[in-house]
Amino acid sequence: MSNIIQVQPDRTSPKMTKPHRDGTNGQYNDEYDENAFEKMGARHFVPRKINYDEWEATPNIANLPPSCDDEMFDDYIVTTVDLTMVRNAAANALSALVSKTFDSDVQVTEENCLKPLECTAQQYGWGKIGSNALVAQLKAAQHDGNYVIDENAPYAELWIGTHPNGMSHVVLEDNNDGNATQNDKQCVPLVDYVQQNPEMHLGVVGQSGPSQDYDLTFLFKVLSIEKVLSIQAHPDKQLAAQLFTDKPHAYKDPNHKPEMAVALTDDFEAMCGFRPMLDIASNMLDYPEFTDIIGKWKHDILEFVANKRGVNPKLILKNMFRVYMTADEKHVKKNIEIMTSRLSKKEKLSDLDKLIIKLSNQFPGDPGIFAPIIFNYMKLKTGDAFYIGANEPHAYIQGDILECMACSDNVVRAGLTPKLKDVDTLVKMLTYKCTIPTITRGLRKDHCCTLYVPPIEDFAMEIIEVKPGNSYDLHDVRSPSVLLTLHGSGVLKQDWVQKMPVTFGKAAFMSANTTATIVADKDGPGLKIARALSNVHLSSRPNTPFGTI
Repeated sequence: MSNIIQVQPDRTSPKMTKPHRDGTNGQYNDEYDENAFEKMGARHFVPRKINYDEWEATPNIANLPPSCDDEMFDDYIVTTVDLTMVRNAAANALSALVSKTFDSDVQVTEENCLKPLECTAQQYGWGKIGSNALVAQLKAAQHDGNYVIDENAPYAELWIGTHPNGMSHVVLEDNNDGNATQNDKQCVPLVDYVQQNPEMHLGVVGQSGPSQDYDLTFLFKVLSIEKVLSIQAHPDKQLAAQLFTDKPHAYKDPNHKPEMAVALTDDFEAMCGFRPMLDIASNMLDYPEFTDIIGKWKHDILEFVANKRGVNPKLILKNMFRVYMTADEKHVKKNIEIMTSRLSKKEKLSDLDKLIIKLSNQFPGDPGIFAPIIFNYMKLKTGDAFYIGANEPHAYIQGDILECMACSDNVVRAGLTPKLKDVDTLVKMLTYKCTIPTITRGLRKDHCCTLYVPPIEDFAMEIIEVKPGNSYDLHDVRSPSVLLTLHGSGVLKQDWVQKMPVTFGKAAFMSANTTATIVADKDGPGLKIARALSNVHLSSRPNTPFGTI
């Protein structure tokens, strides 16, 4: 049995309740079960009432997040870091935005008007090669022909934001005639620009002087995926702070990293979350080589499926996953060879068979080749999206996507990668929820804008499509935002102050509480622009529709 998630677009998603109104609670703030808060009584606990049922990206099977039932396991992560003692500029900005009780647009001036951005391209080994990569095309377009694409190098990610591992730069013109040459332009790190006046640019009330205590709450990316990414998960806030404190060489910041992916192509594939137990048991029968790896734990899985009672399934999954990820290397490689040899002789391969062979070709002998047997295998079309919460296992396989996340670069890896693996941490941190991720197509706000809203305040995304000769008003929001032109040509206008021509690849920073108008060229193909922003503004406008993606 090889379940592949077939997308059933949800165009009538129910409206979600207001985004989280109070700060997060670190590792003990599992975003899926509010009973967790009562059970933990943690120091940083902030009471709040949230309807979790309206977001089903990771519904519970045992109704307990891992942070609460860790006492069931012999191995768990003890987090001792006091979040109030950890500098987290992104979290500070989010708290300031959430606590704001009013919204109003401000007058656009030369100081807070739209600014063009030049962004960082990351050349990780799994990226598409040369001009075949959307990332390379976007990067070159930002430099107006002054950037040479290396046709033999991979281009994996384009980062739009303030994270130091991939800083964007604001392009400032030294002259005022709008016709600056490349030599006339001065580039300033985006973080320096916004921290000069956090009130003006970030929406932090009362902080008009320079301050390094505030930052963007989100990081926006484009990914061009040729080879599978690592089996990975991203830590929650408490665990992120602990990893940053204990292993700063490997974990570069103290922030959590929930994220959301929106497909830009029809061939996007990913693995995410553990399959339902019945699927795992069925796949074990189809792939006896994996069953040989996990040993005695196969009996617990089969018994649970048969009886559906007794032992907590999360305990079974955790022990099975630990045995699988720490199995003897020679034993794993032998079973991979047996499995791939057997599959090569099959007359008709299933989609799961094909994926396993693909992973084997990309990472010969790697234990991650068995991952599709236990993880959900997803196929998405353009416009489809899904959310990945903290401590959830996943791996992108192929395709082009937009990705928005909390401002962090924390990744815990365990397979299908030449990079640093931290198997012990990954095994201990996962939620072990048997779930099928919800895949939807966003909420159509109006004739031009589709809104993607995760169940977290750090970020949200809009896709805006304007027909040739038409215009669209970008409303003011409480937070700053960044814009990326994905297709077409036109102008971004802000009264008499700013008139920024935009074409494919052009990116811009938009200060908090400002407005702009998108005008598509009359004789062009129209305009398609992606906008990333904080989620907090969505609860402040009673007449603005919002909902889950």
